[in-house]
This record gives sequence, structure tokens and C-alpha cells, in this order.
Amino acid sequence: MAIENLKQLYIAELKDLYDANEQANATVEKLIDAASCSDLQDALKRSIEGTKEGNAAIKSILDSHGEGVGNATCKGMKGLTKEAEEHVLDEEFGDDSVRDAMLISQYQRMAHYAITGYGTVEAFAKRLGDFENAATLEECKEKTMEGDLRFTKLAHASINEKAMAA
Repeated sequence: MAIENLKQLYIAELKDLYDANEQANATVEKLIDAASCSDLQDALKRSIEGTKEGNAAIKSILDSHGEGVGNATCKGMKGLTKEAEEHVLDEEFGDDSVRDAMLISQYQRMAHYAITGYGTVEAFAKRLGDFENAATLEECKEKTMEGDLRFTKLAHASINEKAMAA
């Protein structure tokens, strides 16, 4: 089916973002055990819960438009998750703190992709007059940004310093 208008694009992008979040969570689950820092493990676990909440909101929005989550495959996140797994799980590191620094880098790439996705669908919702759902999407974006900031603080507070000393 061809996308013919902004409403159809909005729905397609919501479905794509839903899949992106699902892919990201599957990869983050794998990254938890690779993290040597307990604060980093906790932050990863919190991010999974936040992403699940975001996907519940997306599903609710899709339901309100008479749509399901569908079977979209987000190719962008597919690449990011593949790269994260290769760089964190398959790469050899001389020190665990260096792996933790790489993990944060790869996690934040996925988070920034989600932030962009939320911003896009939020803008579409506003243009379509879907203000209640736009507010929900803005809240999801803000929570994702807060989570991203937690990872930046972890990196600056200790992980990057430990990786530098390795």
C-alpha cells in the first residue's frame, strides 16, 4: 500500500518506532550481562522498562486510530542493534571499563534514534490535530532523553575515567 497522506505516514512511523523499540530492548537485554558496572546494569534495566512503557503508549495510540502494531521492520534500528552487538559482545577488550564505555556509546546511538523517532511522530500528531497523543509522544521522548542523560552522567562520573586509566 502506498503512503498517500500525513495520517498514513504517521501510522507507518508509529509502527516503525514500535518495532525499533522492540529490537532495541532485545539487544539491551543481551548487553546487561556484558556490563561490568552495576550502575550501568541498573541503567540498562531501567531503560528496558522505559521502552516497554513507550511501546505501550504507541500501541494505545495505534489502537485509538483503529490500527494494530503490525509487522513493520525498522531497518535503521536493525543496523544499530547489529552494530551494538558486534562492538560490545563480539569485540575483545583488554579491560571491562573499556567495554562499558563502548556499551554506553552503542546504547546512546540506539536511544538517539528513538528520540528522533518520537520527535517525528509527535510533530506529525500535532499537525494532524492529534494533540492528546502528541503530548503522550512528547512525554515518551522526554523520558527517553532523561534516560540518555543518565548514561552520559555514568560515562562522565566514572566509566570513561576508568577506561582511560586502563
